Amino acid sequence: MGRYLAAATILLIVGSFAGSAHAQAPLTSSNSNLVNVLYGLRICKGPYALCAASTCTPTGGTIDVNTANGPATATFPAAACTCPVFDGPAIADVNGGNMQGDCKAPGKGQVWSLYWPKSNIPQAATNWSRKPAKSAVSMQVCAASDGDGASFANCFSFACTIDKKKIRGVRTATCICPMGEDLNGEAVDADSAVITPAGQCDSAVCGQHPVGAPAPGGKGSTNECLGSVSTQSRVPDAGN
Repeated sequence: MGRYLAAATILLIVGSFAGSAHAQAPLTSSNSNLVNVLYGLRICKGPYALCAASTCTPTGGTIDVNTANGPATATFPAAACTCPVFDGPAIADVNGGNMQGDCKAPGKGQVWSLYWPKSNIPQAATNWSRKPAKSAVSMQVCAASDGDGASFANCFSFACTIDKKKIRGVRTATCICPMGEDLNGEAVDADSAVITPAGQCDSAVCGQHPVGAPAPGGKGSTNECLGSVSTQSRVPDAGN
């Protein structure tokens, strides 16, 4: 069982999770406690970057990633991703990404890039608008034939630096994330299809290093819009 299955387990019960006043709280299900022990998944409380709908720019450098199956780290091409900042709770893999085993912020003026289901996320593709129609999240599959398996970004549980200025009233952070890496710290085949919440189903975003994950099956031949996300969420000014 890998981190993908562990993450799926967390997402299945996250809707019934009651937030804790602690900075780091284990989930209450016995199954999810097992997941906590094996994979380091936690609910962290406090500011975090949500990169799910972001696009990124390659830095030309590399980034080291914690691996699930050893060796301790693996190296991938790095990308810089601008992501809105929200307040927790949020899901983290404190043993994944480049986290160091707990929810503590990576440094002064920094946050982790974590995950929490939201139906509205301000994003660069719509000029950071907070209007419901412009911030609505839609899932799309980027075709395997585009080679996106090696160029998408995985930002889950990586360190970010909060930007000095807001963008159109949205507080953002710049996150350095690996390209072509799955949640286990392993390389994804270039010819794998990628699923991403970025771009509101505009297939042009597939060529802009979107944050995403390998699509189930991995070999989709065409771009496909999977539709909007229905999770209830408030469209914040992401920080105020």
